[in-house]
Amino acid sequence: MLSKKIAIGLTGSFGSGKSTALKIFKEFGYKTYSADEQVNKLYEDERIQKEIKKIAPEVFSKKETGRCFLEKQKLREAVFSDLNKLKKIETLIHPIIKMQCISLIKSSNKKNIFEIPILVNSGIEKHFTKIITIESRKELRQERIIKRYKHKISVEDFLKIDQSQPTQAERESISNIIINNNGTISEFKKIITSLAN
Repeated sequence: MLSKKIAIGLTGSFGSGKSTALKIFKEFGYKTYSADEQVNKLYEDERIQKEIKKIAPEVFSKKETGRCFLEKQKLREAVFSDLNKLKKIETLIHPIIKMQCISLIKSSNKKNIFEIPILVNSGIEKHFTKIITIESRKELRQERIIKRYKHKISVEDFLKIDQSQPTQAERESISNIIINNNGTISEFKKIITSLAN
């Protein structure tokens, strides 16, 4: 059983089951943090949008009101067709995510779990008491992602995103617990429940 005062880092490959695991931990009273959700909130921030416009102005479209808005599909296409843009946006976003996580870890006495896909070499990993990595076969992950996003993410998009993330070996090198999610959803939930309980 895990200690009541703990900060867990949760990472894994794209489509491996991190979000499902996070929900289960939440059911057991853990305070949860999703880096992906926070990144999406940052994309709505006018100050962040202003900086993104300097890097990739083509990802913005105008509404009928004349106000510009960021199109995430266009952003995805821009950063994965130009790795220089990807690095610049990561340099903009990642320090904010790091600061949020460290602040929450230091200020909270509750059980916390942080879902962070790109945890390797982030500088955050040393602040966790445990790191859990979830892995899964590429074909299974691809199937899950295509189904989850209802074809908004193509196979090509999936492969580009997958290739941009840390390797399995890199993730496992910083992990205390490694879970292989290649079976049924009920089997996976049983494993996560045993860790969260």
